[in-house]
Amino acid sequence: SNAQITPADCNTIETDAGVALDLVNRQRRDGYVFGLFRVADAHELHLGNLTVLYLTLDVLETECPVLSRRNWESCEYSDTYPMDFGQCKIITYTNHLLKKSQLYGFNCTLSPVPPDIVECKDCPVKLEALEVTEQHKDIAKKALKKFNSEGNHTNNFAVDKVERVLK
Repeated sequence: SNAQITPADCNTIETDAGVALDLVNRQRRDGYVFGLFRVADAHELHLGNLTVLYLTLDVLETECPVLSRRNWESCEYSDTYPMDFGQCKIITYTNHLLKKSQLYGFNCTLSPVPPDIVECKDCPVKLEALEVTEQHKDIAKKALKKFNSEGNHTNNFAVDKVERVLK
């Protein structure tokens, strides 16, 4: 076969990377939607009506929980508390007859942004992200119980998961 992996087209790769990142975010069940910071590497393999795309993307965590199912471009980035950043290695394939991209696999590794990078010098309050503990979950449950009892709602709400605690 004459098929070989070649560098992707720089003029169109950001669109393809955005589609791939949305596919990754739809597969995730925990955390916050990843937003595209930059395309670090992109290669493709053409096999007849199929294109396989190999991407390495630098990503930033947004303020949207993944369970919101929002597109990464519609999410905001926090400027008041630390977020995670990292890299995702993604493989997608596109059947050109169906005109549909599908996720083959991905691996994302994240690290917190160092506090001194996001520290707001003019902010009156410094926020710090804490590890979620059982005590934090209990506080959230009590607050929601109070909200349910004081409100005039047709439905009651329950805590499913505590994603982030800020101090």
